Amino acid sequence: MLSKKQIALLSIGTSLTFWDIFNVPYIENYASKQIGEISSTLILSTEMLGYFLGGVINGYLASKYGRKFGLLSSMVLISMGSLLGFISLNLAMLLVAELLIGIGIEGEVSVVPSYVSEMSSAESRGKNVGYTTMSGFLMSLVVTPIAILLGEDFWRLLFLPSLFLAVIALLFRIKLPESVLWENKRYDSLKWDKDVVIFTLIWFASYFTGYALFSTPIFSLISSHGYTPSNLYFGYILYGDPLGVVVASVLNDRLQRKYTSSLANLLSAILMVIWPFSGIMFLPIGFAIMFLQGFKFPAMYTYTAENLGTKIRTLGYGIADGIGHLGGAVGPIVFVLLQDHIGLAFSTGVVGMVAIISSILIMAFGQITNKIPLDKIKG
Repeated sequence: MLSKKQIALLSIGTSLTFWDIFNVPYIENYASKQIGEISSTLILSTEMLGYFLGGVINGYLASKYGRKFGLLSSMVLISMGSLLGFISLNLAMLLVAELLIGIGIEGEVSVVPSYVSEMSSAESRGKNVGYTTMSGFLMSLVVTPIAILLGEDFWRLLFLPSLFLAVIALLFRIKLPESVLWENKRYDSLKWDKDVVIFTLIWFASYFTGYALFSTPIFSLISSHGYTPSNLYFGYILYGDPLGVVVASVLNDRLQRKYTSSLANLLSAILMVIWPFSGIMFLPIGFAIMFLQGFKFPAMYTYTAENLGTKIRTLGYGIADGIGHLGGAVGPIVFVLLQDHIGLAFSTGVVGMVAIISSILIMAFGQITNKIPLDKIKG
């Protein structure tokens, strides 16, 4: 089992991953002033494509060669992409950088919750996955003021911290033990699990809505309500996200994850329909939406790993979360296109309602998992 020190140090790499997730809306928004709004959406969409590739590739490698291999490869890819983004001179270089970062990010996401779940007791599994997740989401507290401070002239410096954190994470992860559950199953053959398809649909719908909240139309929505500069007020709303992660991490072993995962998606959808018409409650409701987006991750990260068997866990997780991230690639583009046809307010509600699909699927197909050993759930 992992010690508290190992959980804390493992979280360094996870915080690096989420640094790169949270800096994307600022990079996209700042870069749009140079390359245009439509072209800038390709930055986020390209990173989402990297998520798809990273989940499948790193998930398979971690299933075949061990969880530790996957933990190391994700850090290498993120550092390479960050270096290229830092020195990027044009859109092509920037897109390649975000592709590499996306592959590394999803490589991390597909392995860490599985590894931590396998190396934790049934009673502390949710808490430990929650704490590693929390370390990542708390990076939004750091990214937002730095991104606003750097502004349009120095936004490429947002890539720099990844280079330093990756080195620290690599040095520590070399010393981590291999997953005992994986070692016990390493020579078993991979067997397909239908729940991989179900959780792929769950993540696709959830990410469709979630990443639409990080796209350019959201900044326009904020400005249309008189809150300028929109970057600043987006930062205020975004603080709901890490708060949601903190609360969910504390409660992750106390509340049934099936129900919290479903409810977070359902309430997000309802609030996004209301949000554009909320008047003086615009900022509080925006904050609540981000809170729910953050709240869902500790529960859903743990819950996805729990619903998959040991041998296919990282591969299945990588497929579900990786292909699911294509929803995050499609969502922002659909949002931009919809606002030209049905208006900004109604398009916000439409992309929000997609999350209801996730809520329904979790309730229909998800298992009860809290405090049950992983090998007793799916083997």
